[in-house]
Amino acid sequence: MDTPHSSVRAFVVVACGYWIAPGYRSVAWLLTAALVALVGANVGVALWLNLWNRDFFNALEKKDLPLLFHLLWILAAIVGSAGLGVAIQLHVKRRLQMNWRTWLSHVTVQRWLNSGRQYQLGLLAEDIDNPDGRIAEDIRVSTEFAVEFATTIIQCILQLITFLGVLWSLSGDFPVHLFGTDLNIPGYMVWCAVAYALIGSLLTYILGRGLIDAGNVRQSREADFRSGLTRAREHAEGIALMRGEDDERERLRGSLFDLRTAWHRQTRGQGNLSLLTSSLAYLAPIVPLIVALPRYLSGQIQLGGLMQTAQAFSSVQWALSWLIDNFPKFADWRASTNRVVHLHIALSALEESAESGDGERITLHPATDDDRLIMRELGVARPDGEMLVAEAEVEIRRPERVLIRGQSGSGKSTIMRAVAGVWPWGRGAIHLPTGKITFMPQKPYFPLGTLRDALHYPKAPEGITDDLLQDMLHKVGLDHLKDRLDETERWDQQLSGGEQQRVAFARTLVH
Repeated sequence: MDTPHSSVRAFVVVACGYWIAPGYRSVAWLLTAALVALVGANVGVALWLNLWNRDFFNALEKKDLPLLFHLLWILAAIVGSAGLGVAIQLHVKRRLQMNWRTWLSHVTVQRWLNSGRQYQLGLLAEDIDNPDGRIAEDIRVSTEFAVEFATTIIQCILQLITFLGVLWSLSGDFPVHLFGTDLNIPGYMVWCAVAYALIGSLLTYILGRGLIDAGNVRQSREADFRSGLTRAREHAEGIALMRGEDDERERLRGSLFDLRTAWHRQTRGQGNLSLLTSSLAYLAPIVPLIVALPRYLSGQIQLGGLMQTAQAFSSVQWALSWLIDNFPKFADWRASTNRVVHLHIALSALEESAESGDGERITLHPATDDDRLIMRELGVARPDGEMLVAEAEVEIRRPERVLIRGQSGSGKSTIMRAVAGVWPWGRGAIHLPTGKITFMPQKPYFPLGTLRDALHYPKAPEGITDDLLQDMLHKVGLDHLKDRLDETERWDQQLSGGEQQRVAFARTLVH
């Protein structure tokens, strides 16, 4: 089981390469430095407001009208500075969040859509569900919340350093008679603030620690429900022809039930936690006044000192109560970072497996000057090790045509996947011939976009003209599509199965 420290360390290893990545690091460090500086400036404005509170309430107690009007002008400057600082900080923070998310998404997609790993991942790593959701949603949550947490933690540290000094200077000594001994507790309000925040944080951790697992389960169930809806949309024709609507509704109802169960589990955890946090929120404005009241009643501080003390106490308490205020969001962040980290761990395992010489793997030799496709002692296995094809010895020369026959599930398509380099499980060697090899999947793939994009996919050779594309469509019997090259449609839904196969043949001829 992952510990909080191990999962955070793993996320740092995976995600923080953004600050050293070429093309990103200069802007990353500039935005980071600007964000830290802005946080410091905003803490300075908070200190300015604290001092203003002291002067204003002292003037109010003395009924010094000219000073009150003067302080109102100063308040306008404080409010303007605070508003400007917060607005600029928000802009810088959001830009840093988006830049980091963009980099991590690019890196993850590059690793996922590479050498068939997106295909292998679904076969090998059963616990890596919905990689698309991990890339689209979990990376967003991981990066946005991480920047938010870092910003608030820096603000807490600076605010703690700033207002601890203020609170200590205002606290004075608190006399205590204990076991027949008179004691003076220096800076007693500081110790009260620390004790109050630590007790609240401890209770928050105890009540909310189950939220992390609950959030992880809920996000997984959300992804399963979305995936089921997506499959129903993508296979709408097949479901309609087979009258499978009742079955699909039952499947979606089951997914929704699992989602509801996970939701209620998370709700129970959040309810227990909110019982504590809401109580602390109601006490927050009262506790500082109660703690500072003895010094005010004894005449050691004026009304302005009381209000300044209360605000300083609240600032220290807020800084020390970071966990209380952020635990629900931290639980969601932990769940998302775990999903991102586990995706990268699975991709790393695939990469290391492909690069290492340990264990049996099919060796793919690139083309040299030979025009033969050669298979030497080729054994093709399932990921679990079950052998499908054993000790195949094959040589195919141009322009020979070969038909592979066998029962369903005997490994015919798997041999082609091995030749394509996306199926490493097995043993032996495959020597590729010179020239280009084109593979046609059993179910044609159509990228989102125009018909021209579908014919060019993945990358058409240079010099492909419209006349050539139209000629290829004519050769495969799709003349009615010749004038629709620039139309954007869901071609996998617009075309029949036979038409999709014909477009796939036309694409092969283009390449």
